[in-house]
This record gives sequence, structure tokens and C-alpha cells, in this order.
Amino acid sequence: MLIMEQSQAGRGILRGVLVALAVAANVDGLPAAQASVPADQPEYRAVEMVLIPAGSFQMGDSFGDGYSDELPVHTVAASAFTMDRYEITKALWDEVASWAAAHGYDIGPADGEGKATDHPVYNVTWYEAVKWANARSEKEGLEPCYTESGSVYRTGESTPNCSWSASGYRLPTEAEWEKAARGEAAGRRYPWSDIDESRANYNGYYDGTTPVGCFAPNGYGLYDMAGNVWEWCWDWYGESTYASSSGSDPRGPASGTDRVLRGGSWYVYANGCRVANRGNYWPDYELGNLGFRLVRTAP
Repeated sequence: MLIMEQSQAGRGILRGVLVALAVAANVDGLPAAQASVPADQPEYRAVEMVLIPAGSFQMGDSFGDGYSDELPVHTVAASAFTMDRYEITKALWDEVASWAAAHGYDIGPADGEGKATDHPVYNVTWYEAVKWANARSEKEGLEPCYTESGSVYRTGESTPNCSWSASGYRLPTEAEWEKAARGEAAGRRYPWSDIDESRANYNGYYDGTTPVGCFAPNGYGLYDMAGNVWEWCWDWYGESTYASSSGSDPRGPASGTDRVLRGGSWYVYANGCRVANRGNYWPDYELGNLGFRLVRTAP
């Protein structure tokens, strides 16, 4: 089991993560009904995307049981976008990363790890996720979203520009992520009415990642929006971001040191899997419980 040090409050990925998890129940596998990917849904299904319609929602912790950086609760109007139904699998990572390595990118299959091909990829930095998004776009003949000095961002660890109108793939903003995670349901802590080990992979119950799509989806048909692996977002993290957040398609602070993470992971307690919970980590770091999924701006 991955053990991480509990750090200062600003290091949000570690919220609810205590070394005490080392003594959490060690479950040998998933319940029989969740033990494997359905035979009629091959692992490549991870390319499916779901339309998240335009609309407003209440962003932040309306229950008062979160953290100060989740306040104030505020109304956000989000434009329509599509989102990967599943977290990026190791199989899909390998396919696109192999193409990337042959087309001028400095990433390859070995830059992402996975427990199995149908599990989410992890140990991917924010920079690697962004470059992989560009490679996926180029591979499919779409316009890449991320550029550096006017050129497609393919190498290095710099802060790229994002073209929000481009047809290609990109990381979600944290506002887009939270809207999608809520599944058009208001007044819930989680993507569904509650959380337990039959609904999500968290709290160390399964001692590592589980195949994507094992648990029930939320109202939009998105899987693993709570638990399994944390997911990178576009935004720089700001502890007081919500106090000055734009009410329409907010994209976070102009600069920072950490990027936002959302969704919790197999390793965190239930509190870390709330839809309003905000995590953050250095963009050049990778962890065994940190992956991603992508979005596209709707035409």
C-alpha cells in the first residue's frame, strides 16, 4: 500500500490520508459482481465521451463539513463540454503514448504505470498528461489545445497556453470537473446519495486501483468520479480562489505552484471523495494514486 506523509494543509491531496490506513482492511478483491470488466465492454471503451450540457450549478461545500478553500459556495455557469466516461486506462495511455513517442513527443508508454490494462493509468505528471492530451488530439486529426510560443506543446516542462476553442482534448477545469461529478444532482456530498465500499474504491478497501467502470456511474453516466485515482485538472490551485472566482467558465488563477486535483482515490477516506473536495500537488510530481481523464469543448 502506498504510504504518503501528511503535509501542510495546502497539500490537499493528502487530506484524510493517514498512516493509519496501513491497518485498514485488506480486501483480496472486488465483490464478484465488480471483479472484472463486463465481457461486452472491452477496455478500449475508455474512449467514450459523455456530453455535459451547459448550465449553472452551486460550486463548493454546502454542508459545512469541508475545508475553507471550498468556500464560499457560489453559482457557476458552465458551457457545454464532453468528458471521458472513464478514467484513462493503462491500455489507452500506452496506445497514444506509443504514437506520441514516434511523432516528436518526449513521452512514451513507460511514463505511465497501471495495475492492469483496464485499470487507470497512474504515476503521470501534469505535464505528461497535457502532452498526452495533445498527442491524442493529433493522432485523431483534431486541433491540439496546448501550445508553447505558438507551436504544439510536445516536450519539456513549461506552462503551455490553452486554446479553449480548439477541437482537441484537454484537462478539465476544476469547475467543469465538479459540475460533471455532481451529475446534475444538487445537495449531495458525493456523485450519488452516499458512499460505501460497494459504490467506490476508497479507504484502502481494495488495496490499489480497480478496473475502470466497476462501480455505478453518476447521473451523467460518468464512472469513478469518486475514488480509484485522483484526477489532474487544468487550474492552478489557489486557497482563496472561490472568493474572486468568475461566475462563468472559471479557469483558476493566472499562476501558482500547484495544480488542482479532484475526486479522491483508493487510498483516501470518504471525506476526500466529496464532489466539493479540492486537492492540489506539484505539476512535476507523480503518485501511485493519481491519474486523469480528458474533456473537449462542445462545438
